[in-house]
Amino acid sequence: KTIIKLLIAVALINAVVRAGLVMARYYELKDEVQELVTFSADAAPNDIQNHIMAKAEQLQVPLNYDDVSVTRDGPRTIATASYTEPIEVFPSYHYPHTFTFSVEGLALNRAPSAALPARR
Repeated sequence: KTIIKLLIAVALINAVVRAGLVMARYYELKDEVQELVTFSADAAPNDIQNHIMAKAEQLQVPLNYDDVSVTRDGPRTIATASYTEPIEVFPSYHYPHTFTFSVEGLALNRAPSAALPARR
């Protein structure tokens, strides 16, 4: 009876650790993307998207190029991404979880928009 409880506890700990590692990679990628859109005011959206893909590859996140979108509207840059990653919650049992995020950065060092009057 104690052995069964111990095996269940080990299986639960295994699932929590594996899910935690996947979540840590998700948050690390999201944090990197937030930094990119905030501090890459002079970079083209395609360059930012390429940096996002490089970071995803480095973190071994299964992110496809088509699942990343970077748009710029004046000083505002928005990046969105979505991917599904299987989480091994039990040996040989994978639970597919979809991760989605959207981050926005506002570049304060960009020239004022033509729609706004210049300050005197």
